[in-house]
Amino acid sequence: MEKLKNLSKKQKTIISVLCVVLAVAIGVGVYFFVSSNKPETSEPENLVSETETKEETTVPAEYNDYYQENNDFVGWIKIDGTHVDYPVVQTDNNDYYLKNNFKKKKEGRGAIFMDKDCNAQTLDTNTVIHGHNWLDKTMFSQLTKYSDFDFYKEHPVIEFNTRTQMHKWKIVSVFITSASKSEDNGYVFNYIYPHMESINFEGYVNELKTRSMYNTGVDIKEGDKFLTLSTCTRELDTKKHRADVRIVIVGRMVRENESATVDTSLATENKNAKYPQIWYDVKGKENPYKNDTKWVPKKIK
Repeated sequence: MEKLKNLSKKQKTIISVLCVVLAVAIGVGVYFFVSSNKPETSEPENLVSETETKEETTVPAEYNDYYQENNDFVGWIKIDGTHVDYPVVQTDNNDYYLKNNFKKKKEGRGAIFMDKDCNAQTLDTNTVIHGHNWLDKTMFSQLTKYSDFDFYKEHPVIEFNTRTQMHKWKIVSVFITSASKSEDNGYVFNYIYPHMESINFEGYVNELKTRSMYNTGVDIKEGDKFLTLSTCTRELDTKKHRADVRIVIVGRMVRENESATVDTSLATENKNAKYPQIWYDVKGKENPYKNDTKWVPKKIK
């Protein structure tokens, strides 16, 4: 202590500064030691990713509200970038929702409904959904835009969820067909048959590819499930005849662990697509498929 008293003021100042520096150094060292020994935790980015994944796979809670409002509710149909964003209903006939809306009130636009023969719980090999084309932006009116190749490339994926499961569907075929035998040489292509599995599957897939206006590049495997959207189209109407034709969009369910993204750069237009006879008549063209075998589904016994 005596020695410290004999130090000059300047020496005492230097010693004080050195003590402060040493204290700071010790504090920093303790901080990094504690930090480096903390238990590892997930980064914020991972937490966001997990939340996003959960949102994509969890059925929205409001689906139960829709079911409580109308117990015919079986799911939801949506196509990003379009006005198709509706609840889907189903009853024991295909007439009621042609003239009644989701609230079961009379309305010409009707509602979007699943075909009466389809299984809304397990989903058949081919699930068919109908909706009106009101020549505006409601119901399935915008499906007619799929006649344009660029529109398809901008909207190659459909989202259709049931009350219990979330699903996306990659479009594999877009085609025009007629619901009247008189418009297609006494034949109606039965695209609404739900059980295309087994011996029906290969023949049906061939029809989808032959009739499609586009080669989408999306593969199809046995065991895949299809979603078929159907609505009227007025593109073959003439002054003398109101055509009974449909535009049909078929998607196949995105498989487990498969990306829902579609590389539309692989898609091409099918210059030799198969149409109903009325299409060739209106276009003034020869029908190369006129004597083709008329495919029909072989019903399961």
